[in-house]
Amino acid sequence: MPTSFSAPATATSGHRQNALANAVRGCRRHLVFAAVFSGLVNVLYLVPSIFMLQVYDRVVPTRGGATLLLLTLILVLSLIVFAILDAVRMRLLLRASTRLERQAAPGILLRILGTDGATIGQRSQAMRDFDTVRGTLTGPTIIALFDAPWAPIYIGIAFLLHPWIGVLALVSALLLGGIAIASDRVTAAAARDTHARAVLATREQDVSIHGSEVVRVMGMRNALITRHLLERAELVRRQSALAGTAGQFLAITKFLRLLLQSLALALGALLAIRQDISGGAIFAASLLLGRALQPVEQILGAMKPLAAARNAYRDLDAFCAMPGPSLDATTLPTPVGRIDVRGVTVRAEGTDRALLSDISFAIEPGEIVALVGPSGAGKSTLLRVLSGALSPDTGEVRIDGASLADWNREQLGRHVGYMPQSPSLFPTSVHTNISRFQSVLAGESDQLDAAVVEAARAAGAHEVILGLPNGYATMLSMADGSGLSAGQNQSVALARALFGTPTILFLDEPNAHLDSDGEARLVTTLAALRARGATVIVSTHRTGLLQAVDKIMVLRGGTIQLFDERAKVVRPHVAAAGGVR
Repeated sequence: MPTSFSAPATATSGHRQNALANAVRGCRRHLVFAAVFSGLVNVLYLVPSIFMLQVYDRVVPTRGGATLLLLTLILVLSLIVFAILDAVRMRLLLRASTRLERQAAPGILLRILGTDGATIGQRSQAMRDFDTVRGTLTGPTIIALFDAPWAPIYIGIAFLLHPWIGVLALVSALLLGGIAIASDRVTAAAARDTHARAVLATREQDVSIHGSEVVRVMGMRNALITRHLLERAELVRRQSALAGTAGQFLAITKFLRLLLQSLALALGALLAIRQDISGGAIFAASLLLGRALQPVEQILGAMKPLAAARNAYRDLDAFCAMPGPSLDATTLPTPVGRIDVRGVTVRAEGTDRALLSDISFAIEPGEIVALVGPSGAGKSTLLRVLSGALSPDTGEVRIDGASLADWNREQLGRHVGYMPQSPSLFPTSVHTNISRFQSVLAGESDQLDAAVVEAARAAGAHEVILGLPNGYATMLSMADGSGLSAGQNQSVALARALFGTPTILFLDEPNAHLDSDGEARLVTTLAALRARGATVIVSTHRTGLLQAVDKIMVLRGGTIQLFDERAKVVRPHVAAAGGVR
């Protein structure tokens, strides 16, 4: 499928390209022109004030109809130009936003999906931060920034009209600014607390909905309803208090704005009575004061969004500065399936507790190896390290003699099948899940359909899929494989792992939710994989699969207790496997 996005930025150990910084630099020309147009727009904001001044000073005293017509034509033309410039300014900002999306989004998504260097929280937040930054370019915040420098200019013009009018404009701006800052400081802590409580309440309700079957079966419904209602009552109380405080400041601001504009008229009238200014300057003073206060109010209203955008940019910039996956690795030959593991150690995040400790072993091409051991022995962690889903703290994994870091992961991924403990199916059709989204890149085709069906048959999932409401076109929801049973989930996930006839497969408890017939089909699948020379590493808690493997590795406490031929391990060490039953 064609795409207009540029190639994502890459990062290697020797060279880093910050996708966000590069994209922002690419938008600089649009922003500079938008700022220039903002200046012209603000100049034209003065036209109504000048028009009113001329009408009262020139047209009314002289009863000059021709002068009024000429002034009106000038006003209309000026406002037409004003509207055009404002539209062009917004178009420039929209183009900047689109350019930022086109240049930065691929690199950010590449880091989100292609590296484990950042935490899950950082990766989940990165795209939201990017949307915050991009949205700022087309919202009132950026307009407020462009208009802000004109507030002192308007106040300066007010001083030119008369010093006392300038003083009133300056005092008004400082007064409204002070109230806005005071409001922000008074409500900031309460706003953060209320937002955090609202997020927590929503998450807890989602958890309750997810576990609603348990709630109904075990008679927990009334207790949970009461709990949520108490949480909501406290949340509403805090929201009401926050809204009341903010409302008081808003009422004061509105009162002062109306009062100050009226005082500008009164001051202008007083100065006109004293013959210090003309009659037209009375109304011009009021308009100038309103225009001088508008940028102040805009920038004060944009303070919170601006702070959010600044924080989002800082976090996103740090995220983009992290090493990303390398896309310029040398294309290596199709792997035959030899795996070498050398001194691999993995520690639990944020602690020194070892999940795997100094693991070393080798697997020859075409071998099927079973990982067994009690829960928490490190089987799933080892499979994640072998597949490249998790980088070890020390040590390395080599495929056909090349370190995982030296492989182009997209190239290697076409020859690898991976089935994690949680099937991790995506909210799209069964066909698209099995095909690994190949239809997105290459489009639908008969060849792709045949490959999908072949993978499903190899996994023993073809009949299961045909039994679904829409067969291969059955759509899965946002929940992990929602709409399918646990066994159906595993069947589809296994079919995805087998798609494209991979030479290396990593299967994490593929029989956990299978019945005896499903397990028998899986044994047949493993036999077929051995026949075509695929290397398979499979973890299991059940002995049914052990008849299909060549070697067994017994893990306990993150270390290898035993690794040998199946015949030498099964009988004397079944008990030692702790959970192989």
